[in-house]
Amino acid sequence: MNELTLKEFGNKRVIYLYLPEGKGEPGEVEYNIEKQAATVVFRASGDEFGRYGHNAGKKIKEYISRDVLPINAIQAWY
Repeated sequence: MNELTLKEFGNKRVIYLYLPEGKGEPGEVEYNIEKQAATVVFRASGDEFGRYGHNAGKKIKEYISRDVLPINAIQAWY
């Protein structure tokens, strides 16, 4: 589970903070709109293998494709 918080958005990029399991220090994921690619800028504490950051990037890509940018969101997967 990730808590996602919109930090910044513009014409070329969208930045979200992600917080795995709602604990620790958040990480940051940047989505480049022109390249249609997400990059983990820095990992959150507790995201040792980058799984949470990767899933956050996929969710941000989905938001962009739907023209929706929630300020706060919860992301869950199985």
